[in-house]
Amino acid sequence: MAETLTFDPELAYPSYEQPFLKSWDGRFESVFVALHPFFRMPGRDPVGDGYLATPYATSIAGKDAFEKAVENPSPQAAEFIKRGSGGSRLLASIGYPDDGWEEAQRVPWAEVSQQSRLGSLAEVGTALLALIGALRVPYPEKVASLVRFCERTRTFPPEAGKFDELHTGPFLDLFRRAGAPLILFQEEFDGQPIQVLTHTEFEVVRPWRGSLYNPEKSILIVVDWDSYFTLVAGSRALLEAWASDQALDGFFADETTTHHWWADPTLLN
Repeated sequence: MAETLTFDPELAYPSYEQPFLKSWDGRFESVFVALHPFFRMPGRDPVGDGYLATPYATSIAGKDAFEKAVENPSPQAAEFIKRGSGGSRLLASIGYPDDGWEEAQRVPWAEVSQQSRLGSLAEVGTALLALIGALRVPYPEKVASLVRFCERTRTFPPEAGKFDELHTGPFLDLFRRAGAPLILFQEEFDGQPIQVLTHTEFEVVRPWRGSLYNPEKSILIVVDWDSYFTLVAGSRALLEAWASDQALDGFFADETTTHHWWADPTLLN
């Protein structure tokens, strides 16, 4: 176990340009791209309750929420507004409930794509990135289509750049299937000690962003900044059974799939 307690750069998020299947020195047979789920919560309205505040909202409640977000922005939104003095503007202030996650119902990206008329998973990804100001082009039509869908169906957009709350249970299930009672967590960059967590501790700590793996390093879960997906690497048989049983939204990478499967790299901020 001692050697696993040092930062392993080969288990960090891979190069943006290299196909996932060729990353990590070819250690892993298969890579599942787990999409961060849209979700609904009984009795919660993301726009009407002010969690999703954006000028693209059509309701009075949505417009009021955005005005309040501009007047009293979160620290992240305030920084964006400050940086936006060159012509950008705040497109969204997004928050999430503190409770009720056990009742959350995942919404597949395919449903979002069809009902919002965005047309493809990549288009949904583009709209999400534009919504948080991660693209140089604002794509107002795509963002408006996504916001209208969320407002009409009371659907929360997913969170970016972190291990998703609704993936906590499925991730624990994967480590159990692999016979791994311990989960190692290393942060995105070297400098912090590796955390060795039991399954119970993992549920309490809820790591934010970085790499999760078992002591044998045969399973890897890693997420990157601004990404609405998490990479899960391991044996094909294990990942296929796991993803199917957990009804996870996502797809298996092929020999050409890179980080930019969903966005033109020249448009990223």
